[in-house]
Amino acid sequence: MDFAVPRGRRSPVAHNHPVTTRTRTAPFILSRRDALRLGGGVAAAAAFGGLSACGTKTEADNPVTLRMTWWGGDARTKAYQGVLAAFGRSHPGITVTADFSGYDGYFDKINANIAGGTAPDLLQMDTALVSEYAGRDVLRPLDEYLGDSLDLSAYPEALLAAGMVDGKLYGVPSGTGGVLVTYDATVLKAAKAAPPTADWSWPDLTAYATKLTKTLGGKVYGVSDGGGDDVGAFQIFLRQRRKDLFTADGALGYVEQDLTEWLTYWDEMRRRHAAPPGDITSAAHNDSAKNPLINGQVAMTFGSGLEISLPPLTDHELDFVPVPAGPAGSAEGQYLSGGVLLSSFARSERAKEAVEIISFLTNDEEAIKIMGLTRGIPPTDRAREIAGAQLAPAQQRALAATNVVAARVTAAEAKAPPSPPKGAGQVKELLFQNNLAVAFKRKTVPAAVKSFFAGATSALS
Repeated sequence: MDFAVPRGRRSPVAHNHPVTTRTRTAPFILSRRDALRLGGGVAAAAAFGGLSACGTKTEADNPVTLRMTWWGGDARTKAYQGVLAAFGRSHPGITVTADFSGYDGYFDKINANIAGGTAPDLLQMDTALVSEYAGRDVLRPLDEYLGDSLDLSAYPEALLAAGMVDGKLYGVPSGTGGVLVTYDATVLKAAKAAPPTADWSWPDLTAYATKLTKTLGGKVYGVSDGGGDDVGAFQIFLRQRRKDLFTADGALGYVEQDLTEWLTYWDEMRRRHAAPPGDITSAAHNDSAKNPLINGQVAMTFGSGLEISLPPLTDHELDFVPVPAGPAGSAEGQYLSGGVLLSSFARSERAKEAVEIISFLTNDEEAIKIMGLTRGIPPTDRAREIAGAQLAPAQQRALAATNVVAARVTAAEAKAPPSPPKGAGQVKELLFQNNLAVAFKRKTVPAAVKSFFAGATSALS
């Protein structure tokens, strides 16, 4: 059976966009003392000896080794290393080798590992790609462990849906959250501009960003170009119209007219100088370290998960507000996302131990404190209470904005979207590139729409 999966690119979601693309691997085993000394830093690997979850001597006498891999910046990596060190103190018969990198190239490497027979036992998975990988039998369903070694009883059902494909659980969500616009409060205060409010609309954004660009002397644009951002902007726009990116059977969930309205909106935003030209948008693609807000090129930015990844990259005060709402009578566009997922490789002989690590990350108080918000807003009430007490001011503001979204989603009984189908990564890239082509005046909006639908239909077939 061919386990290789074509690469699908995705701007990090909830998923904390990487600030580095280097890869670090350590296929060696340390003594327990050395491992614990290394575990709290940004070492390339953590190796731990172990007891099983019930602490039996039998498993301590029969040590096992498994491999875990993830993408993310240094903060997430340091947190994972700390959790693996804590896990090792209670599971000294389980040795974990860690392999990590930035998002760019992560799935290329996963695919190569799978094809070469060296797939990791435990891997961080993208919610946008879980359906594709599960459909190719790359991931193991985790249902058999539920209620036993994997306790997810505190999870909202709608949140677990982020890791489910065809009624089976293939990935455990690491966080929750809505889709937010991040704004530079330091810049707004200096310009004496009132911040955006949680009840704003798309026309409000147009007027606000246009005025803000003028207030800032035309040197800083009001808002980033969200036209090519599917999860961080376009999906909310569609859901407000009771549509979505995809249908439950894996087709596009909207028609050409919907995309025409969307690309036209952003074309007008660029014409007004409310949003930046194509070169700024292109330079920031899939790299939060180059986000135009961080580079001082815009005062606000779209992008799912940026409330976690951007604050450490700037000395400015950042704040957050939900993505604009639709017109009167619109549906609630927001939903609770699942952050990144943790999954087990289908052919791993260490699935039991992989699940123990997932459960530890999910339920252990020390692990929750160590991870903080590095994988998104914690997914359960208990985890948010534990993590909330130690959050930095920017994280507290992100949590407050997420709570606003959560209240709206609950009141509207808004359901999570269907799992992205195979080919979703290609569709995502097609949206970005066609919006960019309009920005560079290489295509008209109608031409970009036709090009997108032709490519998307092929990708999803």
